[in-house]
Amino acid sequence: MPIDLRDLPQIITAIGGLGTAAFGLVDASKALGGGVNHIGFRAIKATVASLTPGTPSNALSQERIVQTLKANWFNGTDLDSQKSIAKSLIKLNLNAANAEKLAGTVGVDPDTLKSVATKITAGTPLITTESDVYARFDLILTAILDEVYQRSDDVYRNWTRAIAGIVAIALAVVGGLQLNPPVPIPQSVIIGLLATPLAPIAKDLSSALATAVNTMQLVKK
Repeated sequence: MPIDLRDLPQIITAIGGLGTAAFGLVDASKALGGGVNHIGFRAIKATVASLTPGTPSNALSQERIVQTLKANWFNGTDLDSQKSIAKSLIKLNLNAANAEKLAGTVGVDPDTLKSVATKITAGTPLITTESDVYARFDLILTAILDEVYQRSDDVYRNWTRAIAGIVAIALAVVGGLQLNPPVPIPQSVIIGLLATPLAPIAKDLSSALATAVNTMQLVKK
């Protein structure tokens, strides 16, 4: 059956509503042990673990650091704030015992970084060479954390969209089968595929189409 153009805005709004419902169900999974919040955090955990080797002498343990960052990730804390907190905790974890191993991870001189860690713990001023190495350490650490957080955020967004798309398809198929006569499954699948991309723009797009249809009707008269 051909679609009346005047019905197109309502159809788009309905499809967008299906996408919004799918996103809502995906978001609701967070109540079940974190749900989709787990997506993307594995890479952050692995990176932070490599940057907090050994047992700290005057800082949070590696496990506590990971749990703190996990809480921020799950709560949707601003990404820049998350990176800043992670860097602060990693730098606080730096000590003479783990400095050499950490230096190998970030690519700075191990002996100098060990001297830096010792002097920071003792509250002793750094010499120029040590300050330069510590500044490089800070810069490289910032770059590493920026890369892993941005990549993890991208993974999270892509996977949640994909899962929402699958949910939308399932809802469209089930809803289509309830009608009499039922909507063909391929058609329901297409509607489900369109639902999540249309969800954020459905209202604006339907309004624009309604305006366009009304305009053309006036012109036609």
